Amino acid sequence: NTENGQQSEIMGKYMYYSFPRLIVKTERVKEICEQIGFPVNVSEKGSITDAFKSATSNIYDRIEQEGNEVLKIYCRDNKRGDNNILSRELVEETLMNSTNNYRKLANITLDKEMGVMQLSGYDLCRDSRVIQYFDEANNRFSLYRDCVSNSSIENMVEKYMASLHAISISAKGHHYFVPKGYMHKIDLLETFFEVLAKENLFVYADGRNAKYISSNSMYVADDETQRKKMAHEFYFDMGREIEEYQKNISRLIRNGNRSQRILDRWTLKIEELQRKKREYESLLKQNLSGIDENFTLLEGMRDQLKLNVQGSKLYGLAA
Repeated sequence: NTENGQQSEIMGKYMYYSFPRLIVKTERVKEICEQIGFPVNVSEKGSITDAFKSATSNIYDRIEQEGNEVLKIYCRDNKRGDNNILSRELVEETLMNSTNNYRKLANITLDKEMGVMQLSGYDLCRDSRVIQYFDEANNRFSLYRDCVSNSSIENMVEKYMASLHAISISAKGHHYFVPKGYMHKIDLLETFFEVLAKENLFVYADGRNAKYISSNSMYVADDETQRKKMAHEFYFDMGREIEEYQKNISRLIRNGNRSQRILDRWTLKIEELQRKKREYESLLKQNLSGIDENFTLLEGMRDQLKLNVQGSKLYGLAA
């Protein structure tokens, strides 16, 4: 009896979702968005860094030897050095009763400018499997360069949830509260998940199914207990968002930015944030004044950026 979302007993919907490892062709994601009308654009160019990390993270082997000795083969990060060179270490871990033993098998590096993976520091006489591991990773790297992975998909979904004026729930994973006026748009997101999952090219080493995205949503009752909980989550989420805005505007001011276009964009973003606050005050039936001081500081920073832009225009006229 609440499907239309008009009953006063309903405040909105709680939604969560959980992704498997995702590797989907960029062009296919674009096609899906166009076919179902999903209003968020996928990045045209996949990240070469993500492709390298995904490909090397796929290297995994578990070897059981005589005497109940167990070996695990995988890649781990090296300390970041040259910005143009990414490096990961292929290691063999021997599982022991107390402290495990680790042995380096090789280095796998990526030259970001050349887009080429290389293998070094290995001993073929001792570890003949290394070439096989590297070849598998290199093949996946070539595939992943034309694909988007979890980080890109998560950015798309976060943008969509922001358009629903959802607030992020402070729990591990992807949890949101969506106000009643926007909760009908959750269906489109769940359709996006369903179609996208079928295109996932990732395969777990143990054969687990990666073509399913777990998601669900349920109604949130409009009562005093739930309003109190959602007010707490609102303050947590809005405070985090305002702090992020402050950092970005502060960086623009420090860098001497004078762009009217950028000023207009941030002015609209702040106005939208204020409108979201007013909507939640009406929804939660209370004055959410606990973040007014944060808003005042944010508006002051925007005004400082505005003075910089105006000063640049006056200087231009005088010149």
